[in-house]
Amino acid sequence: MNKNNPGIDTATWEGLRKKWSALEAAGHALKIEFKLVADPKDEENILAIDVFQHIDEEVITETVQRKAGEADATLGIAGLSMERLVVVYKGMMKQLHAQQAGRHDAELIVTMSPSSKTSGEIRGYLEKSDGKSSVQVDYQHYYVLNALREKMIEAVGDAWSRVRAVYGSDSLEFYFDY
Repeated sequence: MNKNNPGIDTATWEGLRKKWSALEAAGHALKIEFKLVADPKDEENILAIDVFQHIDEEVITETVQRKAGEADATLGIAGLSMERLVVVYKGMMKQLHAQQAGRHDAELIVTMSPSSKTSGEIRGYLEKSDGKSSVQVDYQHYYVLNALREKMIEAVGDAWSRVRAVYGSDSLEFYFDY
């Protein structure tokens, strides 16, 4: 581990740089922000990095872990059953929906697609009758949705490549894609 890379997979960074170069070459508006995710008990221990990619009018977050599942215990999700993970995620979606939609009738949709064993792309949208708008989501969504995806793989043995969570009217539904 060196000072410029806290043990994070360099192949992920190379892929992101290529993606950004291609987007800029195609004329897209691009702004990149980084947020280090540290262990609350040891600020020097960086567990993951959130890469917020503002591409035109959309925010795509790539969460890059140092080691797969390393932060699960810190986040309080290690060893949780599928049912308990669903309860935790419903609370997260309810809070985000209230912050983003207020009293408006809208669905909150969050998707998570793993990019590698230690990273994944998260997208959030608020869908209203007049269209959809991008919502910024962070590492917490990645970790819980990835834990749910792994539980589904254990339960049915399929290699799910994407999880989509849809929250509206105090209900939460999950869709798993290949």
